[in-house]
Amino acid sequence: MKTVNLTPWCNLFSSASKYNICIKKSRYKVLLYWGILIVFLLLLLMFFSYAYHFVLAIAVVATMLLGLLFTQSNSQQAMVSRFELNNQGQCFFEDDTYYQLHVSSRISFLGCWLVLQPTSTVSTILHPKNNNSKTLLFIYRDSLSKQDFSRLSNVIAQLEYQS
Repeated sequence: MKTVNLTPWCNLFSSASKYNICIKKSRYKVLLYWGILIVFLLLLLMFFSYAYHFVLAIAVVATMLLGLLFTQSNSQQAMVSRFELNNQGQCFFEDDTYYQLHVSSRISFLGCWLVLQPTSTVSTILHPKNNNSKTLLFIYRDSLSKQDFSRLSNVIAQLEYQS
């Protein structure tokens, strides 16, 4: 007696090697800009005055406020974008564009720096003169879920290993 399997193995492998990556609005970006602005203002204040204790007190209070804003989790973030990624580093965005992750893509504690190279179909349509144009995309770490960040970092690590 032979049993019939309703799901072929090739379909299981195909769906397991593709990931839907959701990008949400980042708080890191706002905190980074505010931090840079505060540091710049404090440096100007130190340059034009001798009130070092006052500047130090402002720096401590600002750091504590930014730290409190940073630690508060906002679970209802609006989704900004979504793309599909497979193990070979091929990305498919919502607007029907296909890209290949380049080996020079990097991961840091703050986020992912993606270097996307258009595939042959996209490069001939969007950039008929320059087929080697690359798109740079920075995704802050808090814009991705832990699982999506892990998947993206694994794919980038595999790209570096394969080259």
